Amino acid sequence: MSKKKSVPLPDATEETRGKKRQIRIDATGLLAWRGALAGIQRVEDFMVRAALADPDPDIEVVTLDLSSRRFRPLENFEMEQLGIHDIAPIRLRPRRRPLAALRQAFEAVRRYPMAKREADRQLATTVANGRAGPVYAATKLLVRAYRLCRRAGLKTGLVRLPAAGNDTSAERSLVLISHWILVGENPSALLGAGDMAFLCHDMIPTMRPDLVGKGKMQSVFGPNLEALARSGAAAFCTSEAATAMLADHMQKAGIDLPAAHRFPMPSLLHEKANRLGATSRLDAAEPFVLYCSTVEIRKNHILLARIWQQALDEGVRLPKLVCVGRWGWMVEELCAYLEAHPRLKEHIVFAGPVSDEELIGYYRSASFGVFPSHIEGWGYAASECLDFGVPVIVSTTPSLVEATGGLMPAVDSTDQAGWYAAIRRMAEDSAWRDELSERIAETHRPTSASDSWAAIKAGLKASAGRADDPAPTRG
Repeated sequence: MSKKKSVPLPDATEETRGKKRQIRIDATGLLAWRGALAGIQRVEDFMVRAALADPDPDIEVVTLDLSSRRFRPLENFEMEQLGIHDIAPIRLRPRRRPLAALRQAFEAVRRYPMAKREADRQLATTVANGRAGPVYAATKLLVRAYRLCRRAGLKTGLVRLPAAGNDTSAERSLVLISHWILVGENPSALLGAGDMAFLCHDMIPTMRPDLVGKGKMQSVFGPNLEALARSGAAAFCTSEAATAMLADHMQKAGIDLPAAHRFPMPSLLHEKANRLGATSRLDAAEPFVLYCSTVEIRKNHILLARIWQQALDEGVRLPKLVCVGRWGWMVEELCAYLEAHPRLKEHIVFAGPVSDEELIGYYRSASFGVFPSHIEGWGYAASECLDFGVPVIVSTTPSLVEATGGLMPAVDSTDQAGWYAAIRRMAEDSAWRDELSERIAETHRPTSASDSWAAIKAGLKASAGRADDPAPTRG
């Protein structure tokens, strides 16, 4: 089987053939996420907000209904959770009265009595308009009690399930599912909810399971993607590197990948900084090096810790290293190393997750950035360094070279000596830093959110149009 190349996304103005299909953007994962947005969540937040703000009547934002296992439009409180008042308040609908919402919840239980407790919580939240309290608690108990009664009736033969209705909206839709569903329980089982497309950020759980750890995501990630590809789902990839990862995986699995689109990643933080008038460089009180990333084994913070310790042992003065991002998984080796080398506390700062405004300040004042990750699908912080005109040293993993346009120095993630030499040179050779900064200014241009969304939307409409085209006859 020949390796498939990514399909270029059509121009946003291109007309698609066949009948129109509704494009539905899944916000399930974003609604379930708690904490600061990073990586996958930032991309999904961008797409959901862009879809909500889009006046196109064929674009809709949905979430998974846990009772029916079908996608439904967002409730008002869910749109409010996503900041609809700042995006497109016109999308808010008249609020349903509590009794009408309760009747609808009971109807969902009547039709789908075998749903799990998560469905009861979702129904109760809908009735309570997203608010915790007595109404939510009482509704959850009532819904659960009714569900148990329905199940008992089915077992004894006293009640029957109502006839299944035809979900014509599902039949006429293409859903871009969230990562939350992609790594859930067999997303291909939701195909009755409409045709699907999926985001491919990377193939790390299948390519480097040693950097992910044993868990549900590692076990279901590859099979779920394979099932989606077999169903005809189109992939939307964050980079050419991610596209190649996906194509290689499907080739090894003996699956013909229907389509793999690569869309330009938006420069979201720089766009926000532009709105705030905060893009110019700032002078830091003292020089520092920036690494913005979740702290986990794959991101290779341990390499940087060893380099800063090597500098201390040799009497070399490096700028302070500031690591921005939440702590993740498989960090035992890093924690043990930091504990065994207490002097590093004065030279490496773990700032944790920060606000966008704080992160903008870090980018504006950093001397340079580092990104020694072993493997990435894109590497947002690397491209963000370029957005703010900051030179950055990256690893040689293809996605990071792609994210920085091949403009920045790249060193193998396992080459401590090479990284040590590059960091020392970047810290000590101001002429080299200036040369790299000039290279960024001359060559790099941030990608606007509107351009990125237009490309994604055009690709989705093209995919929906292809799904409507009749299969060619073979002579």
